[in-house]
Amino acid sequence: MTDVPKLNRMYDAGFTVGGPIRKDKVWFFATVRRWGVRNQAAGLYLNKTQGTPFYTPDLTRPAFRDEKYQSHAARITWQVSQKNKLNIFTDIKHDCICQSGGAASGLGSGAANAQEGEAPWRLWPNGIIQATWTSPVTSKLLLEAGASNVMFHWPNLLYSGTSPDDVAITEQSTSMRYNSVGGLYTPRIRLGDRYSERFGLSYITGSHAFKTGIQWDQGRSDTENIGTGEPGAKGVSYQFNRGVPVALRYDAIFRERYYQKAELGIYAQDQWTLQRLSVNYGLRFDYYNGYVPPVNEPAHDFTPAVQYAAVHGGPAWKDLNPRLGAAYDLFGNGRTALKVSYGRYVAMTGNGQVRQYNPLNSSVNNTTRSWTDTNSNYIPDCDLHNLALNGECGPIANSNFGKANPNAIRYATDVRNGWQIRPYTWDIGTELQRQLSASMSMTAGYYHNWDGAFAVTDNVSVAPQDFDTFCITAPRDSRLPNGGGYQVCGLADVTPGKFGVVSSEVTQSSHFGKQKRTNDFVGVSVEARIGRGMRVGGGIDTGRTVDDVCFNVDSPSAVAANLPGVSTSPIPHTTTTIDGKKTCHVVTPLAGNTQVKLNGSIPLPAETMVSATLQSLPGLPYYATYNATTAEILPSLGRNLAGGTRTLAVPLVMPQTVRENRRSQLDLRLTKYLTMGKRRVQANFDLYNALNSSDILGENTTFGSSWRKPTLVLNGRLIEFSANMSF
Repeated sequence: MTDVPKLNRMYDAGFTVGGPIRKDKVWFFATVRRWGVRNQAAGLYLNKTQGTPFYTPDLTRPAFRDEKYQSHAARITWQVSQKNKLNIFTDIKHDCICQSGGAASGLGSGAANAQEGEAPWRLWPNGIIQATWTSPVTSKLLLEAGASNVMFHWPNLLYSGTSPDDVAITEQSTSMRYNSVGGLYTPRIRLGDRYSERFGLSYITGSHAFKTGIQWDQGRSDTENIGTGEPGAKGVSYQFNRGVPVALRYDAIFRERYYQKAELGIYAQDQWTLQRLSVNYGLRFDYYNGYVPPVNEPAHDFTPAVQYAAVHGGPAWKDLNPRLGAAYDLFGNGRTALKVSYGRYVAMTGNGQVRQYNPLNSSVNNTTRSWTDTNSNYIPDCDLHNLALNGECGPIANSNFGKANPNAIRYATDVRNGWQIRPYTWDIGTELQRQLSASMSMTAGYYHNWDGAFAVTDNVSVAPQDFDTFCITAPRDSRLPNGGGYQVCGLADVTPGKFGVVSSEVTQSSHFGKQKRTNDFVGVSVEARIGRGMRVGGGIDTGRTVDDVCFNVDSPSAVAANLPGVSTSPIPHTTTTIDGKKTCHVVTPLAGNTQVKLNGSIPLPAETMVSATLQSLPGLPYYATYNATTAEILPSLGRNLAGGTRTLAVPLVMPQTVRENRRSQLDLRLTKYLTMGKRRVQANFDLYNALNSSDILGENTTFGSSWRKPTLVLNGRLIEFSANMSF
């Protein structure tokens, strides 16, 4: 690294007040808060030559991320009557990620991009409004209800000094985007609002605690995409490899609107106590329904005007999810409990699940084409609107791009509409809780879960036999396992006659093979109080995860960005091996899942307390994606890559086999309590990352000169003073 991340500025100020408006009847609480942080990126700098085809780092001006937040919250509690209480809360926020350079978390695509390659975000209007009602009708019957609205708007802007006519450039060898934010941005409309309602009824008898209720969420999303790039070619961006133009990327421009009509849960559960045994059992009905309004999209530079009818039930899922648990007092003295649980849980999807059913999104909205810059002028000398081979430009990789084709991607009934087809998890847990003494307890457990209802995308126009396989030799580099030089085999390229022929259907992976993802974990934790108010606690969790996608859908080859153990949506394949190891079956070992955490506090004289937390977490696994050139592939493949493609992303490192050192962090706090009449002050001195660890949290995964260059490291030692006053 040529530089390290730095905290340039951090502030946090707030004021809170609360109390009765009318005694025993109405109470209020209000708070105003302002906070923000500005971080300097690690080894990333502003671009001296923005507006040209080149990135030239200005070593005197490090890239930075600047965040500012405002919160205005208020709560009113009203005891309407003896058996009715109403609570209303609102928190209106006015935030911004005013600069996104070096973005490595949250909004922003990664710290590998230049400052002008990351969009600032205007987070307004944002906030929450909610109301709850409770009514203890009798000593046995309780009624509860609530409703809320969460507003989240996050349009993004262009970096100061750039314009919509600037063309974004991505350097493949470093994964850096510069000169602009990308082919699209959303300066006017980008929102995702959610609405929730709930009602519950609880009835308690001597041996039963019964509860039933309903939860209902709705949501809406609206995004207006605006294209960047040369006038008349909005949405086109460039891709370079080691400074040489190799490809063009096309992004379609459109406005997308979709609604989550219902994410509904209806449940009934009971806890039945039978002497030393307590049994919990319940059943939950989950329902999801999406809706896309009619589409009337005008023509853009590369797409025609289109109109589509509304889409109902995209998707429409129904699930029954049982839950069962039990707790048994082993010795009848209340000191040792054995607990077991078993249940099925569906994935919470939110608004975004509906997006893929929008006819605009069911069309092909991005593609690439090769570009051979024969005269080295860094301008694609071809007719960009002629999507076939012409001039310096090859044919587009997907022939459906730019066409009014809402069926370019179809969704089979077995993933769109029906019972028990929503992605799910079955979970089994067992725990032993033991009170070792009057001041010490221990919990030990074993947990096993597995996922199901995986979906895959099948290009029905091709089959595994429509691909030719080949090998490459990994570069010799001391940073690679065993110094590199090993074979990466079972890679594949579609035959030239099938290049660009795409007709995709999303369906259940079970039609092609058995996809697996399982977790087996154990955990032990201890809590103890050691006289005079001292407290210590901690535990260890460890286990392993198995991902298996060893079957073929289309290409028999791995996709570098979608390997099991790396991606949450791995693409099935069978042939790819890295140094003889198959990439379709990945085990995350104990080293990748072991966490150790300790905490404690010691009271000192004069109303003072010292507390500490120590955690040791798995080191970051690292990967390598190598952009192999046609010249490197030709000897094994026996031909050039189809469609004039200039490079192919190839994985060089087996997932979950190598990782950075473990991450360790020690945080300390000294607290002093002061009493001044009716006022109580808590003064805190915090020392975060007391040992000044610099563990790596993110790094560049593109193999080249910047491979494994940290993009995010643990913030250095930080001192914070804070105080709270109660009166």
